[in-house]
Amino acid sequence: MQMEIVGYLLVLFCALGGIAVLWRFMMFRNAGAQGLVRSLPAEGVHGWRHGVVRYVGEEARFYKLRSLSFNYDRAIDRRYVTFNGMREVTEAEREIMPDIESVLQLTGPDGDFEFAGAQPVEMALISWIESAPDSRTQREDMNALEERANRGRRLQR
Repeated sequence: MQMEIVGYLLVLFCALGGIAVLWRFMMFRNAGAQGLVRSLPAEGVHGWRHGVVRYVGEEARFYKLRSLSFNYDRAIDRRYVTFNGMREVTEAEREIMPDIESVLQLTGPDGDFEFAGAQPVEMALISWIESAPDSRTQREDMNALEERANRGRRLQR
């Protein structure tokens, strides 16, 4: 009886895991810019993670393709990221990313990291980072902005 319950729980767990994998795959496979990210220091091809980048406001959210998380795996806030340049793809890296010519070198609050993607994806990321508003710029209070926008309007019930 107890083994039967364990068996059912195991089947249920596997089914939920399969649903999670399928959901993540379908949600992010073609919904964003495809690329690879890795944290530094790293050597050779160690640390590269395939995924999809989605731009949401001031963040680029990276979703790993091989992850069961329902949330993004890394967020890059463009106000706090610096583009340090590009480097050529090594021969070893070319084997895992054959259509990629260069790698972007970036620095953020969590340290140095690299991003690799197709040339249009890399250029878009560079443009997005370099067009970020200055982090010293004062932000408008959203509540005050909403009050100003709704001034003179009555609440409808």
